[in-house]
Amino acid sequence: MQDRINGQLFFPSQPEIGYITDNYIEFSPLDPNEKNVSLFYQFKTNHLSVHSLTLIPDGCFDILFCCSPTNPSAILWTSPFQRRFQPNFHYDCDYFGVRFFPEQSILKLNFSMKELLDQRIPLFDVLSLDSSIIEEIGLCISFTERIQVFCKYLYDQRVDDNYDQRIVDYCIQKIYSSRGSISISKLEDMTGYSDRYIRRKFEAYIGFSPNEFSQIVKFQRTLTSFLDTDSKDMIDIIQENGYFDQSHFYRHFKKFMGVTPKQFKQSFKSVDYMKGKPLLI
Repeated sequence: MQDRINGQLFFPSQPEIGYITDNYIEFSPLDPNEKNVSLFYQFKTNHLSVHSLTLIPDGCFDILFCCSPTNPSAILWTSPFQRRFQPNFHYDCDYFGVRFFPEQSILKLNFSMKELLDQRIPLFDVLSLDSSIIEEIGLCISFTERIQVFCKYLYDQRVDDNYDQRIVDYCIQKIYSSRGSISISKLEDMTGYSDRYIRRKFEAYIGFSPNEFSQIVKFQRTLTSFLDTDSKDMIDIIQENGYFDQSHFYRHFKKFMGVTPKQFKQSFKSVDYMKGKPLLI
């Protein structure tokens, strides 16, 4: 697995969204210095995704537009603590999503991120944004056009990051570069701030503590390799991502996914059967 994707040390993934929906397409910004938007994506719901779509921990938040011609809407979609079923999707509907990196500084939410985790919240309850964006996104013909429209609105919202946010960003970059293995005591030494201060700022800006976020980074990196059929064998993946042994990785995986690695791959195999896709395993 490459250390960087489009220049980034961390590329949060939601593999089930792309696998269980129809017409899934995505685009990652090409700027290697981009630290706000991780991914633009679009999909259409089907019977399977309406009843089975789940979200896994990634430390990010998404803005998700329901492009229904009769009832368009938008939500802030935040990371769960553990893989969780996502209800209330409309059947046979186009959705357009924008995933933001945890260290994003372009949007100012109205609440602490700790209060928003693991929720689907009407967008305008948590963010001051021109309400016409929902209708304009819904009227777009193509995925590319929706990206262009969203970016026009997004960069009108740009705010300057503050000192606390820069401290959080610095710590996040250190977590990325260590592949989720840096200790909080090391972050204390590097920043000159206490464990309590760093934790409080992390919870305000990204919702998770530094330790929880480090575990998510490690998990996400491992998941990318784990689902790659051409990847190294399991022992290499485990060692490369800082796990002590296979049982350590399995406990960590089940903590976030609620199932074992084998069970998770089996669920992908079931989706393949139902949708007629080539099997992953």
